[in-house]
Amino acid sequence: MRIAFLAAANSWHIPVKTKYLVNQGHDVFYFQVYPGTNQSITPKGVTCIEIKSSLPNFLKSFHQLILVAKYSKLLYIDILHIVGMRYSYFSFVSKAKKNVIENNGSDVLVLPKKYKILKYLYSIIYKRSDAVVQDSFVTQLAGLNCGAPVSNNEIIELGIDFDIFNLNVPSGIVRRKLNLLTEKIIFSPRGFTDLYNIKTIIKSISLVKERYPNVKYVFCHHFGGEKDDYLKLIKDLDLVSNVIFTGFLDNEQELPYYYKDSDIVVSVPSSDSSPRSVYEAMACGIPVVISELPWYHSKFKKNENVFVVPVRDEIALANLIISFFDGNSKLCTQSAYEFVKNEINMFNSGQKLEKLYQNLLEKQ
Repeated sequence: MRIAFLAAANSWHIPVKTKYLVNQGHDVFYFQVYPGTNQSITPKGVTCIEIKSSLPNFLKSFHQLILVAKYSKLLYIDILHIVGMRYSYFSFVSKAKKNVIENNGSDVLVLPKKYKILKYLYSIIYKRSDAVVQDSFVTQLAGLNCGAPVSNNEIIELGIDFDIFNLNVPSGIVRRKLNLLTEKIIFSPRGFTDLYNIKTIIKSISLVKERYPNVKYVFCHHFGGEKDDYLKLIKDLDLVSNVIFTGFLDNEQELPYYYKDSDIVVSVPSSDSSPRSVYEAMACGIPVVISELPWYHSKFKKNENVFVVPVRDEIALANLIISFFDGNSKLCTQSAYEFVKNEINMFNSGQKLEKLYQNLLEKQ
């Protein structure tokens, strides 16, 4: 098959989605949309096509539409897989034989509640899809509520690459790099938008610090416009010596070592679908704290193989971490690892995508 993925030029989902398909001998392309950034990712074995324009505003979007129409026809694309509803309008110009639209979590869980018109617009766009995929039952239900088709509507996890994230990742590399040889490390791998409740994590540090003065909280990703707010809060709470901001970390070359050297990983957003960062930490055998949200109920047992705290509750978060460090709260990280290994690995997800694509083409 000739398969093209359309996504942001710097999407870290694409290397995972394409690896299995490339290994199976399919011709795989990556239509890289540049949303105001020059950063890009080049997955192995994938032909990258820039969907990029130097024209201003409306003309830029129009030019990008022309490029997608041009390349999907010129390259004889069988399947155009559009990742994220933000790019789903490209389906209207696609010349591929079949179009697959992928719902990301916030696409259908958050944005339609904030912008009511999106539910109507989504219902129109879904009519241009031959199939819809998403990574969880929660997201699937939300998509159906926005008009997604019932047929060819599949739950397919992104999947974890166990060649990269696993129990054998060497330890000590990040501790030596950050000169944190004996300190307790809490790692936050999520983004810096309000959705991910970074301020809740920061506020919780004060209570943990009272019992463990040398505790270190490590945050990754780039700052956005909220940088000054975070830094002011950290300064006001006298936490400067307890917080490290790493900046953006490479998903394959750096993140595994940050997970491995963490005592615990914190991921406490207000909304979630099927968080890759949680599974990556579990694949490395590290305990994780998550928010009380519906997505995990069919996968994990609360406070047995994952810690769970109420959304935006810094006191509960702090108390749980203190209890964990005191040895009073424990998890079976092995059972979490086994679940991710068996149910959310990249190989299985790749097989499911391949089968979906083949079924679509057989129905022509």
